[in-house]
Amino acid sequence: MDEEPERTKRWEGGYERTWEILKEDESGSLKATIEDILFKAKRKRVFEHHGQVRLGMMRHLYVVVDGSRTMEDQDLKPNRLTCTLKIGIIVTKSKRAEKLTELSGNPRKHITSLKEAVDMTCHGEPSLYNSLSMAMQTLKHMPGHTSREVLIIFSSLTTCDPSNIYDLIKTLKAAKIRVSVIGLSAEVRVCTVLARETGGTYHVILDESHYKELLTHHLSPPPASSSSECSLIRMGFPQHTIASLSDQDAKPS
Repeated sequence: MDEEPERTKRWEGGYERTWEILKEDESGSLKATIEDILFKAKRKRVFEHHGQVRLGMMRHLYVVVDGSRTMEDQDLKPNRLTCTLKIGIIVTKSKRAEKLTELSGNPRKHITSLKEAVDMTCHGEPSLYNSLSMAMQTLKHMPGHTSREVLIIFSSLTTCDPSNIYDLIKTLKAAKIRVSVIGLSAEVRVCTVLARETGGTYHVILDESHYKELLTHHLSPPPASSSSECSLIRMGFPQHTIASLSDQDAKPS
């Protein structure tokens, strides 16, 4: 058997001596190290925050929530589903996708549907293909001057798809639909490719506070593309002023 070369491969460079990053405190806890990692990541996002860029005023966003059996894991308290169901539009489980609510600016519809989904049974496997196809059927008809976005809350390490998802990724890219993923378990290759090709982001959570921080990161609209359509809409803002009696009698100059 040939001996392994001493020099590691380039893709292995980021995984060398990873145990040195974790340092225990006097009580043997890793909490301080984890907090330091979170602080550095948050600081990096602040520095990378886009300054003087054009942001879209109108957003069309679908949120896909993994409803597979992995959402019942209790690494997030009380479980992954309860931590996630503060938001959500499309739920995927049992290899299918189900739309909870349509695109709407009325928060009451979303809140009502999400409260009803708390008792939802998590089972089966998710399907990224079916979820993205369902979202794309609506988003592709949205005007070009608005953003087309999908945010996926993904818990499973697998996806059961009826066709080649990489072909669908090309279609999403052509339709200028931005897909971002928040992973609850570990990094998944197809999610990495999906986010990279469509211009989205992909992060894996560390704990509940990091989860909330990642969700908050998606509240701000993404920078508008230079190739996006621009429409000038004339808007008027009425001004209400209380004039004195002397002002009412005065004639305009």
